[in-house]
Amino acid sequence: MKANLTLAIAALLFAPASLASEEDNDWIDTLLTQLGSSETVDHTKLIDWGVLPGPFVNPEQGLGIGVAAVGLYRPMDWQTGVPYSTLTVTSYGSTSGSYGLGINNRTYLQQDSLRLLGEAWISHEPGYYWGIGKQSAQDNANKTPYQGQKLLINPKLALEVADHVYVKAGFKWHSYRHMEEVDNKPLASGLTDATSSGVVLGMEFDSRDFEPNPSRGQFLDIEWIANRGVVGSEQSYDHLTINARHYAQFDADTVLAMEVYSQSIFGDAPWFDYAQLGDDKRMRGYYQGQYRDKHQLSTQIELRRTLAGRHGMVAWLGAGNVAPSYQALFEDRWLPSVGIGYRFAFKARINVRVDLGVGKESSGFYFQVNEAF
Repeated sequence: MKANLTLAIAALLFAPASLASEEDNDWIDTLLTQLGSSETVDHTKLIDWGVLPGPFVNPEQGLGIGVAAVGLYRPMDWQTGVPYSTLTVTSYGSTSGSYGLGINNRTYLQQDSLRLLGEAWISHEPGYYWGIGKQSAQDNANKTPYQGQKLLINPKLALEVADHVYVKAGFKWHSYRHMEEVDNKPLASGLTDATSSGVVLGMEFDSRDFEPNPSRGQFLDIEWIANRGVVGSEQSYDHLTINARHYAQFDADTVLAMEVYSQSIFGDAPWFDYAQLGDDKRMRGYYQGQYRDKHQLSTQIELRRTLAGRHGMVAWLGAGNVAPSYQALFEDRWLPSVGIGYRFAFKARINVRVDLGVGKESSGFYFQVNEAF
């Protein structure tokens, strides 16, 4: 991990400098143009695609390579001033043996008064499981390897009912199958094949100027998922998520982004659907799922700065905690998350990001499309 961390820091610190010379810029711009990179959207195409490969190193998957295809498109009723709809296709493979394919779509219709949202993933995921609770997560004697196949389908529809206020409904189906032991080490108790399936209901206030890369505005999302046997869930429980964000633009090149994120589980959930700390969006630097419990709360603040041309840098501070009750979240010391990142404007206001996150005794190096939040 120390070698990976050193490589990550070097990549982040020297990437902008290495792109600074005119000769390098000419070569890189030519290559990126061939891959579909552009600061404008080609309206003559049904979907204006761009394809970008990139490496990553993170706690869950080790060293890997990912390929992201980003498409911007205009529905039939699109008008100037309405955000471009986006379709992202992501695939990856890593040294841990993980591989997967994901699709994320956001379609803005009727002058953004109707949104069609969809996410789907299929992947093979080797990983580690520490159990439930913060004490279990901090004792490596509980660390148990496993491997399994994940399938996620999550379509939603959001309808504007007042200025910037949306009500939404949808469905979420999440399954782990073919759970197996690794290196002849028995699976931990509770690590079984399982399926959750639930109806999604929620409300959003969204005044952001551009969802994938906001420079100003606010966002409040309250989402409730009722997982019940009648819609195919093997266990009945509720999952409540609250997400609040604020974006402040100091000048044309500087944005301050802030977020508070909360998850709560009511009832007996399958092992994979407990509230968890750590992923490529928040609490970056932690192994996803090492810290899991009935409740989690995290917050982060990120400074985003555009440099010359298409290049930019970010830095963030964050903290979070998990606990068996909401009150207990504030009775224990929170875990820290700090990091820096490099940004490249691959499409019109669509950034490719490379982030280095550092947590308590762990770190992660992430390659993704769009801002973390």
